[in-house]
Amino acid sequence: MNAHSRSTLLSLFSIFLVLLFALTGCQKPQASLTAGTGSASLDAPNGLLTALTITNAGSAPAEDVQVSSLSIAGATLTLPTSLPSSLGSIPPDGTASLNANFTSPSAKPDTDYLLAVAGTFHEHGHEFNFALQQTVRTPPASPGTSPSLSGSAPSNHVTGAPYPAQEPHFGNEVNDGGKILRVPTGPDRPLTPSKESGVKPAVKGSGGGGGTASISFPTNAPVGIQSSAVAEPSGASGGGVVFETANWYAAYSTNGGSSFTQLNPTTIFPNGSDGGFCCDQIVQYVPSIDRFIWVMQYGPTTPAPNPNPKNLPSNGPGLYRIASASPADIKSSKGTSWSYFDITSEVVLGTTNKPWLDYPDVTYGDNFLYLSADDVNNFPSHVVVRISLSDIKAGGTINFSYTKPSDSGVAWGGHLCQNTRDQIFWAGHNTNSSIRVFNWPESSGSYSWRDISIGSWPNTTTTNKMTSTTPDNQDWLTKLSGFPGNAVLGLARSSAGRDTQRTNQLYLAWTGAIGNGFKQPQVQWIALDINNNFALVSQQQVWNSGYAYTYPAFAVNSQNALGMSLEWGGGGNYENHVAGFWGDFVVYQTTNSNIGTQRFGDYVTIRQNTDNPAKFDAFGYGLNKSTPPGSTVSDVHYIIFSR
Repeated sequence: MNAHSRSTLLSLFSIFLVLLFALTGCQKPQASLTAGTGSASLDAPNGLLTALTITNAGSAPAEDVQVSSLSIAGATLTLPTSLPSSLGSIPPDGTASLNANFTSPSAKPDTDYLLAVAGTFHEHGHEFNFALQQTVRTPPASPGTSPSLSGSAPSNHVTGAPYPAQEPHFGNEVNDGGKILRVPTGPDRPLTPSKESGVKPAVKGSGGGGGTASISFPTNAPVGIQSSAVAEPSGASGGGVVFETANWYAAYSTNGGSSFTQLNPTTIFPNGSDGGFCCDQIVQYVPSIDRFIWVMQYGPTTPAPNPNPKNLPSNGPGLYRIASASPADIKSSKGTSWSYFDITSEVVLGTTNKPWLDYPDVTYGDNFLYLSADDVNNFPSHVVVRISLSDIKAGGTINFSYTKPSDSGVAWGGHLCQNTRDQIFWAGHNTNSSIRVFNWPESSGSYSWRDISIGSWPNTTTTNKMTSTTPDNQDWLTKLSGFPGNAVLGLARSSAGRDTQRTNQLYLAWTGAIGNGFKQPQVQWIALDINNNFALVSQQQVWNSGYAYTYPAFAVNSQNALGMSLEWGGGGNYENHVAGFWGDFVVYQTTNSNIGTQRFGDYVTIRQNTDNPAKFDAFGYGLNKSTPPGSTVSDVHYIIFSR
């Protein structure tokens, strides 16, 4: 046999081996399924309810994903009711949600369980097996209580800006990768939808309110901040000043919003040994101490690579810089004179597991300022910090108390209550038919929690999607579907004594997915009677069969009316900010977007107006095409509205 013949035979043999491996399934798939974050809950007497995120970390779609086995040692599977169960197709970097329930005579609170998942998927016509494991932990027993911990921080004062500007310093953000809290499916409880809500333009002056009173928008002012498509607007007004932030920038107005002066936070404060200013900002004005509170998130000292394609951990700690200034100081210094103190991740989380806080919220009560954040590297964990208002006003050493982060893991991605007065509230979902509500009286060194049964709302699952498409075919809820997901974002407490039917009620709101009779994502919210052991008073929705409502923010005015700031879009509409009153069943569009995105988020804001407490201040945004075309710019607005 000559050399040419041998070469031909070897080539044919190589082709035969390739075909043989392909036919026998021995080739390596390009899709790669991994177990993401998981959660668990208990349902008396012995129900063990779980939810798991499955991620495709590969470079090809995993098609027709079928789960053929689900197990927890010593437990019997009850949901899904039959196997295999389809998860559909998972694109590269995409996720699917798997809800699995069990019964177990040994199910206990505050306990780890190993969830094992196995099945098959297809790629280019070939079938592959997968097997995954993930530890899920049940929350602490309910009802429960826990003592707070304590700390302190020195105060500083800064003048002399501008300091050298720096690029925002990004670390391993919770809202940019991997950490998704899916809600387990609970017992089915009937849910009756409320009346559909519509949308009208927010015309300056009066418009039809849908009820007996009209609504007025005396101010709807573009701030001029062109931030990220994830703009996260926050703000407040007081003492003749409006102060607003949008992710990396800040701005203030001394003429009621007619014009704004923009600030770069990295030039206001000296650049020290911290990791540098990152992103999320929250603003409040506290009338009792006549101070604006400006909270800025600073990154870890040694960040993960940027970009961070594999969600690598950072080497913490990060910190929150909490700055305060009176309206007079802001006016005289042109926004550059502040007292401030830093709360580091190490202080409230400890030094283990690379502590790193993200996604803050801030509110205030009669005597304290409250800060909340997620513990990124110890999923799911959520901490609430209580800070003395008198210490902030004095400008010396700051004393604070804080919660044990693992106690309120169900509140991952959640916000704090507005109008909170003599105690603070926060909440999270045990299941889609049970909510856990936390409270911390200002007179107490301990905080408590209890579980409340509610109607079954459509949590985000493989069949219940959080999706909404703009006219340019962009799913503007892609980011919300992962984070903050179904977290409780809108919280407010009714005013005392103004309305006997609403006195001392607690309002809690979140976004629900498509499902359970709702054709579009919607805002779900409940009212609880604080005086009656947080009994459920009502469960309502802001919804429409043709388009989505999301990102709820709530506040209550001096007339005990519930004000709403949120976003809407889809069904032939771009994403836009809307505001209005609950009970009118119509909200009013304040922005005019003309481009879609898959990176919208992560919150909008509403406050009781300080100068006229019957009015509301709202802070939201839309998105517009840049001039010249080629990119997307945010359109951040400051809005005042009232009856």
